[in-house]
Amino acid sequence: MNRIDVQSAGMSDIGNHRTENQDQFLIADLTNSVRMHSGSLRQGNGGRLFGDSMGHLFLVADGMGGHRGGEEASRFAVQYCINSILNRSHWMTHIEPADEDAFVEDLGDMLHNAHLALEEHSKSAPGYTGMGTTLTLAYVDWPRMYILHAGDTRCYLFRNNELRLVTRDHTVANEMMRKGQLAPEELERSQWSNVLVNALGAGAEDVVPDVYKLDLMAGDSILLCSDGLNKHVPDLQIRRTLLDYHEPIQSCEQLVLLAKQGGGTDNITVIRARFSDPTPGKNRMKLFMSSAIEENILQDLEIAESELDTSELEPRQNAPLASQKATEEESLGKDTVDFSENEEEGSSLR
Repeated sequence: MNRIDVQSAGMSDIGNHRTENQDQFLIADLTNSVRMHSGSLRQGNGGRLFGDSMGHLFLVADGMGGHRGGEEASRFAVQYCINSILNRSHWMTHIEPADEDAFVEDLGDMLHNAHLALEEHSKSAPGYTGMGTTLTLAYVDWPRMYILHAGDTRCYLFRNNELRLVTRDHTVANEMMRKGQLAPEELERSQWSNVLVNALGAGAEDVVPDVYKLDLMAGDSILLCSDGLNKHVPDLQIRRTLLDYHEPIQSCEQLVLLAKQGGGTDNITVIRARFSDPTPGKNRMKLFMSSAIEENILQDLEIAESELDTSELEPRQNAPLASQKATEEESLGKDTVDFSENEEEGSSLR
Protein backbone atom coordinates (compact mmCIF):
# COMPACT_ATOMS: atom_id res chain seq x y z
CA MET A 1 0.00 0.00 0.00
CA ASN A 2 1.28 3.47 -0.86
CA ARG A 3 2.20 5.54 2.18
CA ILE A 4 -0.22 8.24 3.30
CA ASP A 5 -0.42 10.28 6.47
CA VAL A 6 -3.72 9.90 8.30
CA GLN A 7 -4.74 12.28 11.04
CA SER A 8 -8.01 11.32 12.66
CA ALA A 9 -10.18 12.11 15.65
CA GLY A 10 -13.44 10.77 17.03
CA MET A 11 -15.89 12.06 19.62
CA SER A 12 -19.11 10.73 21.10
CA ASP A 13 -21.38 12.83 23.30
CA ILE A 14 -24.58 11.92 25.12
CA GLY A 15 -26.32 15.11 23.96
CA ASN A 16 -28.69 17.32 25.92
CA HIS A 17 -31.66 15.04 26.56
CA ARG A 18 -30.61 11.38 26.65
CA THR A 19 -29.77 9.44 29.80
CA GLU A 20 -27.38 7.04 28.05
CA ASN A 21 -25.14 7.08 25.00
CA GLN A 22 -26.14 4.35 22.52
CA ASP A 23 -23.57 5.40 19.88
CA GLN A 24 -20.25 3.65 19.31
CA PHE A 25 -17.27 4.61 17.18
CA LEU A 26 -13.98 3.05 16.22
CA ILE A 27 -10.76 4.32 14.63
CA ALA A 28 -8.17 1.63 13.95
CA ASP A 29 -5.03 0.89 12.00
CA LEU A 30 -4.82 -2.68 10.66
CA THR A 31 -1.32 -4.14 10.79
CA ASN A 32 0.29 -7.51 10.42
CA SER A 33 2.11 -8.74 13.50
CA VAL A 34 4.20 -11.65 14.74
CA ARG A 35 4.14 -12.84 18.36
CA MET A 36 7.54 -14.16 19.46
CA HIS A 37 7.13 -17.36 21.49
CA SER A 38 10.83 -18.09 21.72
CA GLY A 39 14.05 -17.26 19.96
CA SER A 40 17.29 -15.37 20.25
CA LEU A 41 15.97 -11.91 19.32
CA ARG A 42 15.82 -9.23 21.98
CA GLN A 43 12.02 -9.22 22.08
CA GLY A 44 12.13 -12.55 23.88
CA ASN A 45 9.15 -14.70 24.77
CA GLY A 46 5.82 -13.00 24.33
CA GLY A 47 7.26 -10.08 22.35
CA ARG A 48 5.42 -8.86 19.27
CA LEU A 49 6.72 -7.43 15.98
CA PHE A 50 4.48 -5.16 13.90
CA GLY A 51 4.58 -4.44 10.18
CA ASP A 52 3.43 -1.31 8.38
CA SER A 53 -0.24 -0.41 8.34
CA MET A 54 -2.30 -2.46 5.88
CA GLY A 55 -5.33 -0.20 6.04
CA HIS A 56 -7.32 2.30 8.08
CA LEU A 57 -10.70 1.55 9.61
CA PHE A 58 -13.39 4.02 10.71
CA LEU A 59 -16.76 2.97 12.06
CA VAL A 60 -19.86 4.57 13.60
CA ALA A 61 -22.88 2.68 14.97
CA ASP A 62 -26.06 4.17 16.44
CA GLY A 63 -28.03 1.74 18.59
CA MET A 64 -31.75 1.57 19.14
CA GLY A 65 -33.74 -0.26 21.75
CA GLY A 66 -34.92 0.06 25.31
CA HIS A 67 -32.88 1.33 28.23
CA ARG A 68 -30.15 -1.31 27.70
CA GLY A 69 -30.84 -2.53 24.19
CA GLY A 70 -29.48 0.29 22.04
CA GLU A 71 -26.10 0.51 23.73
CA GLU A 72 -25.75 -3.27 23.71
CA ALA A 73 -26.74 -3.54 20.04
CA SER A 74 -24.18 -0.99 18.80
CA ARG A 75 -21.46 -2.43 21.07
CA PHE A 76 -22.18 -5.98 19.90
CA ALA A 77 -22.15 -4.99 16.21
CA VAL A 78 -18.82 -3.16 16.48
CA GLN A 79 -17.19 -6.03 18.35
CA TYR A 80 -18.58 -8.53 15.85
CA CYS A 81 -17.07 -6.56 12.96
CA ILE A 82 -13.70 -6.32 14.71
CA ASN A 83 -13.62 -10.07 15.31
CA SER A 84 -14.63 -10.75 11.71
CA ILE A 85 -11.95 -8.45 10.33
CA LEU A 86 -9.23 -10.04 12.47
CA ASN A 87 -10.18 -13.48 11.17
CA ARG A 88 -10.50 -12.64 7.47
CA SER A 89 -7.40 -12.69 5.28
CA HIS A 90 -8.85 -10.09 2.85
CA TRP A 91 -8.28 -7.33 5.40
CA MET A 92 -4.61 -8.05 6.06
CA THR A 93 -3.28 -7.66 2.51
CA HIS A 94 -3.45 -4.94 -0.11
CA ILE A 95 -6.59 -5.47 -2.18
CA GLU A 96 -5.61 -6.04 -5.79
CA PRO A 97 -8.14 -5.22 -8.56
CA ALA A 98 -8.60 -8.92 -9.27
CA ASP A 99 -9.57 -9.48 -5.61
CA GLU A 100 -11.94 -6.53 -5.24
CA ASP A 101 -15.16 -8.38 -6.07
CA ALA A 102 -14.36 -11.02 -3.46
CA PHE A 103 -13.62 -8.32 -0.89
CA VAL A 104 -16.91 -6.52 -1.59
CA GLU A 105 -18.78 -9.80 -1.26
CA ASP A 106 -16.96 -10.39 2.02
CA LEU A 107 -18.13 -6.99 3.28
CA GLY A 108 -21.74 -7.88 2.55
CA ASP A 109 -21.39 -11.30 4.18
CA MET A 110 -19.92 -9.73 7.30
CA LEU A 111 -22.90 -7.41 7.72
CA HIS A 112 -25.43 -10.17 7.03
CA ASN A 113 -23.75 -12.40 9.62
CA ALA A 114 -23.57 -9.54 12.11
CA HIS A 115 -27.31 -9.02 11.68
CA LEU A 116 -28.07 -12.69 12.30
CA ALA A 117 -25.76 -12.80 15.32
CA LEU A 118 -27.38 -9.67 16.75
CA GLU A 119 -30.85 -11.13 16.29
CA GLU A 120 -29.76 -14.25 18.14
CA HIS A 121 -28.10 -12.17 20.87
CA SER A 122 -31.32 -10.18 21.34
CA LYS A 123 -32.90 -13.36 22.74
CA SER A 124 -30.37 -13.54 25.58
CA ALA A 125 -32.11 -11.05 27.89
CA PRO A 126 -35.58 -9.48 28.08
CA GLY A 127 -34.14 -5.96 27.85
CA TYR A 128 -32.54 -6.76 24.50
CA THR A 129 -35.74 -7.72 22.66
CA GLY A 130 -36.07 -5.80 19.39
CA MET A 131 -32.72 -4.03 19.74
CA GLY A 132 -30.91 -2.94 16.60
CA THR A 133 -28.26 -0.60 15.28
CA THR A 134 -27.15 1.34 12.26
CA LEU A 135 -23.59 0.85 11.03
CA THR A 136 -21.37 2.83 8.68
CA LEU A 137 -17.86 1.50 8.14
CA ALA A 138 -15.15 3.09 5.99
CA TYR A 139 -12.06 1.03 5.16
CA VAL A 140 -9.16 2.77 3.42
CA ASP A 141 -6.68 0.65 1.48
CA TRP A 142 -4.96 3.68 0.05
CA PRO A 143 -6.04 5.19 -2.25
CA ARG A 144 -9.17 3.05 -2.43
CA MET A 145 -11.96 3.51 0.12
CA TYR A 146 -14.75 1.00 0.70
CA ILE A 147 -17.86 2.04 2.62
CA LEU A 148 -20.23 -0.50 4.16
CA HIS A 149 -23.51 1.06 5.23
CA ALA A 150 -26.90 0.26 6.76
CA GLY A 151 -29.17 2.79 8.46
CA ASP A 152 -28.88 6.57 8.74
CA THR A 153 -25.38 7.04 10.09
CA ARG A 154 -23.47 8.87 7.37
CA CYS A 155 -20.18 9.15 5.50
CA TYR A 156 -19.20 12.43 3.81
CA LEU A 157 -16.26 13.23 1.55
CA PHE A 158 -14.66 16.67 1.89
CA ARG A 159 -12.58 17.41 -1.22
CA ASN A 160 -11.34 20.72 -2.63
CA ASN A 161 -13.40 22.60 -0.02
CA GLU A 162 -16.62 20.90 -1.18
CA LEU A 163 -18.68 18.52 0.93
CA ARG A 164 -20.47 15.53 -0.61
CA LEU A 165 -22.67 12.98 1.11
CA VAL A 166 -21.58 9.52 -0.06
CA THR A 167 -24.10 7.32 1.77
CA ARG A 168 -27.89 7.29 1.53
CA ASP A 169 -30.10 7.38 4.62
CA HIS A 170 -32.26 4.27 4.94
CA THR A 171 -35.29 6.09 6.33
CA VAL A 172 -38.95 6.30 5.39
CA ALA A 173 -38.55 10.04 4.72
CA ASN A 174 -35.68 9.48 2.29
CA GLU A 175 -37.63 6.79 0.42
CA MET A 176 -40.62 9.15 0.20
CA MET A 177 -38.38 11.89 -1.22
CA ARG A 178 -36.94 9.53 -3.82
CA LYS A 179 -40.48 8.65 -4.91
CA GLY A 180 -41.51 12.29 -5.16
CA GLN A 181 -43.81 12.08 -2.12
CA LEU A 182 -41.75 14.51 -0.02
CA ALA A 183 -39.93 17.70 -1.02
CA PRO A 184 -36.16 17.74 -0.29
CA GLU A 185 -36.50 20.82 1.92
CA GLU A 186 -39.02 18.95 4.10
CA LEU A 187 -36.78 15.93 4.60
CA GLU A 188 -35.12 16.79 7.91
CA ARG A 189 -38.37 18.10 9.44
CA SER A 190 -40.45 15.10 8.44
CA GLN A 191 -41.91 12.87 11.16
CA TRP A 192 -40.52 9.96 9.11
CA SER A 193 -36.91 11.15 9.14
CA ASN A 194 -36.06 8.97 12.18
CA VAL A 195 -37.94 5.87 11.02
CA LEU A 196 -35.54 3.30 9.59
CA VAL A 197 -36.25 0.82 6.82
CA ASN A 198 -32.89 -0.92 7.05
CA ALA A 199 -30.59 -1.69 10.00
CA LEU A 200 -28.94 -4.56 11.85
CA GLY A 201 -31.26 -6.45 14.19
CA ALA A 202 -34.53 -4.72 15.20
CA GLY A 203 -36.50 -7.85 14.40
CA ALA A 204 -35.91 -7.55 10.64
CA GLU A 205 -35.68 -10.62 8.45
CA ASP A 206 -32.46 -9.37 6.89
CA VAL A 207 -30.23 -6.34 6.43
CA VAL A 208 -29.45 -4.82 3.02
CA PRO A 209 -25.86 -3.55 2.99
CA ASP A 210 -24.93 -0.69 0.69
CA VAL A 211 -21.32 -0.82 -0.51
CA TYR A 212 -19.63 2.21 -2.06
CA LYS A 213 -16.17 2.36 -3.63
CA LEU A 214 -14.16 5.45 -4.51
CA ASP A 215 -10.57 6.60 -4.85
CA LEU A 216 -9.23 9.15 -2.38
CA MET A 217 -6.64 11.84 -3.04
CA ALA A 218 -4.10 13.53 -0.79
CA GLY A 219 -5.85 16.49 0.82
CA ASP A 220 -9.20 14.68 1.18
CA SER A 221 -11.07 14.33 4.45
CA ILE A 222 -13.86 11.95 5.32
CA LEU A 223 -16.48 12.52 8.00
CA LEU A 224 -18.55 9.78 9.62
CA CYS A 225 -21.37 10.71 11.97
CA SER A 226 -24.52 9.54 13.69
CA ASP A 227 -27.75 11.37 12.91
CA GLY A 228 -27.44 13.27 16.18
CA LEU A 229 -25.12 15.56 14.21
CA ASN A 230 -26.91 16.08 10.89
CA LYS A 231 -30.41 16.46 12.36
CA HIS A 232 -29.19 19.69 14.02
CA VAL A 233 -26.23 20.78 11.88
CA PRO A 234 -26.95 21.28 8.15
CA ASP A 235 -24.42 20.36 5.48
CA LEU A 236 -23.50 24.02 4.91
CA GLN A 237 -22.42 24.38 8.54
CA ILE A 238 -20.55 21.06 8.47
CA ARG A 239 -18.66 22.27 5.40
CA ARG A 240 -17.81 25.61 7.00
CA THR A 241 -16.61 23.88 10.15
CA LEU A 242 -14.27 21.63 8.17
CA LEU A 243 -12.95 24.71 6.39
CA ASP A 244 -12.45 26.69 9.59
CA TYR A 245 -11.02 23.89 11.75
CA HIS A 246 -8.22 22.07 9.97
CA GLU A 247 -7.24 19.69 12.76
CA PRO A 248 -9.59 16.68 13.13
CA ILE A 249 -10.00 17.00 16.89
CA GLN A 250 -10.88 20.68 16.64
CA SER A 251 -13.46 20.08 13.92
CA CYS A 252 -15.01 17.20 15.90
CA GLU A 253 -15.26 19.40 19.00
CA GLN A 254 -16.88 22.21 17.06
CA LEU A 255 -19.37 19.92 15.28
CA VAL A 256 -20.49 18.38 18.58
CA LEU A 257 -20.74 21.91 19.97
CA LEU A 258 -23.00 22.93 17.07
CA ALA A 259 -25.24 19.88 17.42
CA LYS A 260 -25.77 20.47 21.13
CA GLN A 261 -26.54 24.16 20.76
CA GLY A 262 -28.90 23.30 17.91
CA GLY A 263 -30.93 21.08 20.23
CA GLY A 264 -28.83 18.03 21.07
CA THR A 265 -31.90 15.79 21.09
CA ASP A 266 -29.88 12.64 20.39
CA ASN A 267 -26.44 11.19 21.03
CA ILE A 268 -23.81 12.82 18.80
CA THR A 269 -20.87 10.94 17.32
CA VAL A 270 -18.36 12.31 14.81
CA ILE A 271 -15.19 10.98 13.18
CA ARG A 272 -12.97 13.03 10.91
CA ALA A 273 -9.99 11.59 9.06
CA ARG A 274 -7.67 13.74 6.96
CA PHE A 275 -5.29 12.24 4.38
CA SER A 276 -2.07 13.97 3.37
CA ASP A 277 1.31 13.20 1.82
CA PRO A 278 3.65 11.52 4.32
CA THR A 279 5.74 13.67 6.66
CA PRO A 280 8.80 11.95 8.18
CA GLY A 281 8.46 11.33 11.90
CA LYS A 282 4.80 12.32 12.00
CA ASN A 283 2.31 10.43 14.16
CA ARG A 284 0.02 9.01 11.51
CA MET A 285 -3.03 8.02 13.56
CA LYS A 286 -4.51 9.89 16.50
CA LEU A 287 -7.60 8.98 18.50
CA PHE A 288 -9.38 11.39 20.79
CA MET A 289 -12.35 10.70 23.04
CA SER A 290 -14.72 13.42 23.93
CA SER A 291 -16.94 15.26 26.26
CA ALA A 292 -19.38 18.11 26.50
CA ILE A 293 -19.35 21.39 24.61
CA GLU A 294 -21.75 24.04 23.20
CA GLU A 295 -22.70 25.41 19.78
CA ASN A 296 -24.41 27.44 17.02
CA ILE A 297 -26.19 26.68 13.74
CA LEU A 298 -26.44 28.21 10.27
CA GLN A 299 -28.92 27.93 7.43
CA ASP A 300 -28.87 24.80 5.29
CA LEU A 301 -27.48 24.63 1.77
CA GLU A 302 -28.90 22.36 -0.90
CA ILE A 303 -26.09 20.19 -2.22
CA ALA A 304 -26.49 18.16 -5.38
CA GLU A 305 -26.34 14.40 -5.27
CA SER A 306 -22.85 12.95 -5.07
CA GLU A 307 -20.79 13.14 -8.25
CA LEU A 308 -18.31 10.64 -6.87
CA ASP A 309 -17.27 7.58 -8.80
CA THR A 310 -19.25 5.12 -6.73
CA SER A 311 -19.87 1.59 -7.95
CA GLU A 312 -23.54 0.64 -8.14
CA LEU A 313 -23.91 -2.95 -7.02
CA GLU A 314 -26.92 -5.23 -7.68
CA PRO A 315 -29.99 -3.15 -6.77
CA ARG A 316 -32.61 -4.81 -4.57
CA GLN A 317 -35.34 -3.79 -2.17
CA ASN A 318 -34.56 -2.76 1.38
CA ALA A 319 -35.55 -5.30 4.00
CA PRO A 320 -38.35 -3.76 6.07
CA LEU A 321 -37.79 -3.62 9.79
CA ALA A 322 -40.24 -5.16 12.22
CA SER A 323 -42.64 -2.74 13.89
CA GLN A 324 -41.92 -1.80 17.47
CA LYS A 325 -44.43 -1.51 20.29
CA ALA A 326 -45.55 2.04 20.97
CA THR A 327 -43.99 1.99 24.42
CA GLU A 328 -40.66 0.94 22.95
CA GLU A 329 -40.80 3.59 20.22
CA GLU A 330 -40.96 6.36 22.79
CA SER A 331 -37.66 5.22 24.29
CA LEU A 332 -35.79 4.77 21.01
CA GLY A 333 -33.42 7.21 19.34
CA LYS A 334 -34.99 5.83 16.15
CA ASP A 335 -38.22 4.08 15.35
CA THR A 336 -38.63 1.13 13.08
CA VAL A 337 -41.46 0.47 10.66
CA ASP A 338 -42.62 -1.97 8.02
CA PHE A 339 -41.95 -0.10 4.76
CA SER A 340 -42.05 -2.94 2.28
CA GLU A 341 -43.11 -0.83 -0.72
CA ASN A 342 -39.83 1.02 -1.21
CA GLU A 343 -37.79 0.45 -4.38
CA GLU A 344 -34.04 0.27 -4.05
CA GLU A 345 -31.92 2.15 -6.59
CA GLY A 346 -28.76 2.60 -4.58
CA SER A 347 -25.65 0.49 -4.46
CA SER A 348 -27.05 -2.37 -2.43
CA LEU A 349 -25.49 -5.77 -2.08
CA ARG A 350 -27.45 -8.95 -1.59
